[in-house]
Amino acid sequence: MTGIKVAGKPLSVSSSAYSSLPTIIDSGTVITRLPTGVYSALSKAVAGAMKGTPRASAFSILDTCFQGQAARLRVPEVTMAFAGGAALKLAARNLLVDVDSATTCLAFAPARSAAIIGNTQQQTFSVVYDVKNSKIGFAAGGCS
Repeated sequence: MTGIKVAGKPLSVSSSAYSSLPTIIDSGTVITRLPTGVYSALSKAVAGAMKGTPRASAFSILDTCFQGQAARLRVPEVTMAFAGGAALKLAARNLLVDVDSATTCLAFAPARSAAIIGNTQQQTFSVVYDVKNSKIGFAAGGCS
């Protein structure tokens, strides 16, 4: 991963912050884990873009929460960029997870030992691995 944009604006972190931990893509992990500095910047940027949406209490490891359900909120577009030009454009359902009928939370958390792109972000995308050339790609509409 080389960068993240929220509402078209890059996060205010150094490029080296993205590579401070190894990154894996894991369909068995639900919540994406990011290096702490990257996560903090993402949390702040999403909350700023959703200004006016009432905040809710943290839920387990999810500390950026809002009142309401993801499908009914105005959610900024978030794009995760990868080396080689691959980009993962996240819709509301890939960015937020409803934790109950009245609360939704950012589906990201800080990482401890490795950054992990979890299955919430992978939903509705085909993930293509070119192991021989060390490349990855994402195609929208992989499944619904």
